[in-house]
Amino acid sequence: MVRTILASFALYLAAAQIPAMELVVFEGDRTLAVLSYEEKGGQAIMVLPGGGNFGCPKHRVLAHIEGYVPSPEDPAPERPLPQGLPYRASIAKYCQKYGMDCKLVAAVIKTESNFNPWAVSPKGAQGLMQLMPQVQREEGVRNPFDPEQNLDAGIRYLKKMLEACQGDLGLALAAYNAGLTRVKAAAAVPRIPETEGYVAKILVLVEQM
Repeated sequence: MVRTILASFALYLAAAQIPAMELVVFEGDRTLAVLSYEEKGGQAIMVLPGGGNFGCPKHRVLAHIEGYVPSPEDPAPERPLPQGLPYRASIAKYCQKYGMDCKLVAAVIKTESNFNPWAVSPKGAQGLMQLMPQVQREEGVRNPFDPEQNLDAGIRYLKKMLEACQGDLGLALAAYNAGLTRVKAAAAVPRIPETEGYVAKILVLVEQM
């Protein structure tokens, strides 16, 4: 399958006027186009086109292909959210307020609650962005099941995680899922299968939004 992907995207190399990127192939043949790729220790570090970095255990990367050139017909990286997406207007409003990417936030909500404002996890996380009680207190949330309060606080908290992780998107998502303390202790995405899968799933969803 990796050879098939290599052959398919080699066809784009003739379009030299389009900036070359790198195509990263993950387990399960998921792919992600990045500006650059490097390995440090046991981590694969990628710079994302939309800004920020993403790190993951390098054993999850099957191949990285230099010289990948996107097709001119590919949609722009910053395309709007699909029409009909639940809470589309509110997501856009709070993302604009906090300077966050709408597609990233929508992918987090899809993964956390599948857009169910009444969702409650076995660990006590609540609402659209599955805010834990401690986060609710820190962010001043009175009713976690109110979509507006939940989105406002959840997007603001995700922005804080991104800033605390110095723009590393993979670490920020891991911190949102497993806690910033665990991420700082590991200095990487913690080797927790749930968290590793959570980060990978969201990155794939962002590309599909």
